[in-house]
Amino acid sequence: MSLEVELKFCDVDHEHLRDVLAEHGAQRLGRYFEENLVFDDEERSLRAQGILLRLRRRQGQAVLTVKHPVQRGGLSENAKVREELETTVGDFEVLRAGLEALGYRHCFAYHKVREKWAFADCTVCLDLLPFGKFMEVEGGRADECAHKLGFDPADASTSSYHALNRAFRTANGLPEREDFIFSDDERQRFEDRAD
Repeated sequence: MSLEVELKFCDVDHEHLRDVLAEHGAQRLGRYFEENLVFDDEERSLRAQGILLRLRRRQGQAVLTVKHPVQRGGLSENAKVREELETTVGDFEVLRAGLEALGYRHCFAYHKVREKWAFADCTVCLDLLPFGKFMEVEGGRADECAHKLGFDPADASTSSYHALNRAFRTANGLPEREDFIFSDDERQRFEDRAD
């Protein structure tokens, strides 16, 4: 169980950020493709409470995550603060069937390519999604870390990737769709380039 403190920045230049991180002596931790399934009940009551129930597959590992809101406690207004309960599980498909047996259903899926860096007591994530490039700064000193990278915490978004996808689709005249996934060819290319 841990507290997740996160600043999310939209429309970022990953190439420039890699250079800035390297110049500051940040440590690159790797890059990988993620497949995520979000579960809820028929009434979407978890979403209504701000709770996320997610099953993720990455680098041959399955991870179950539950996130829920907590008190901010003087942290930046633009920081997203949630308690995160997360554990690796043995079999993605068995757990998926178990969640469905409990009455949860897969509401939407999303893909992400995540490149992680360790910097200034934080984790910096360069995230590529089908609708854009983002940066998340996670850790108790996220504001300070963001400043060192040239970002103002006041410019961070508290929206989830799900909400950002909906906004992107609306702004671009695309039909409503909760899933945001890469094509099979893109997925294969990203999985082949993981490190």
